[in-house]
Amino acid sequence: MMPYITDIAALEHVGVAAAWTEKVPAFRVLREKRTLDFRAPITVITGENGVGKSTLLEAIAINAGFDTAGGEHTGKFKPSDNPLQTVAKAHKGKEPMRGYFLRAETHFNVASGYRDEAPGWVNLHHMSHGESVMHIVQNAFVGKGLYLMDEPEAGLSFIRQMAILAELNFLAESGAQIIIVTHSPVLMAIPGAEIWEFSASGELHRGFDFEVTTAFRALRDFFEDPEEIAEYMMDVMMDTKGES
Repeated sequence: MMPYITDIAALEHVGVAAAWTEKVPAFRVLREKRTLDFRAPITVITGENGVGKSTLLEAIAINAGFDTAGGEHTGKFKPSDNPLQTVAKAHKGKEPMRGYFLRAETHFNVASGYRDEAPGWVNLHHMSHGESVMHIVQNAFVGKGLYLMDEPEAGLSFIRQMAILAELNFLAESGAQIIIVTHSPVLMAIPGAEIWEFSASGELHRGFDFEVTTAFRALRDFFEDPEEIAEYMMDVMMDTKGES
């Protein structure tokens, strides 16, 4: 049993404000299976754009008591009007909740809250996006806790992604639980991680090697013959534009 979040379960009656989730593949899977349990210290959630990965992570974050904008777990956030509360319920483990929720799309705004704080704290707005993400991971992701990451690879070089992989692996070995939404084959390769891949058709494949993921296979195919892949994608684009 995972120490912070053991599973996420579909609720019986979805609120009117959250009815749109019925068309989201990840939530269709959740309703069909009723419960998705977390089996490993690191869970990597992947899939194409629009399958509901980030929304599912937000539902987990709300249930765990994180601000939906991201940031440290303070225990003060009360998501009184978030419609996702009517869609899913994440069940907590035995450990007291602490940790951090890193969202690529709101990271800049959350970073504003770290300006001119305690002595020694670095102003994240004096860094590039990638540098500030690395700083958060190295300084706010410390010890046991629940760490949620929504597309942390945004703005990170390939080498920095490998550095994040090493940081997260060490963190998991220290007793942390980590749930990541990503398109990065590098982050999918974290040792011991369980991969969840959602499809646009509403299927979930889990517990397989990262080399089987769509993202890894696409990257491998590109590196094997980048010119041919580039030409193929341009032809597809031209055909699409011609039809429209």
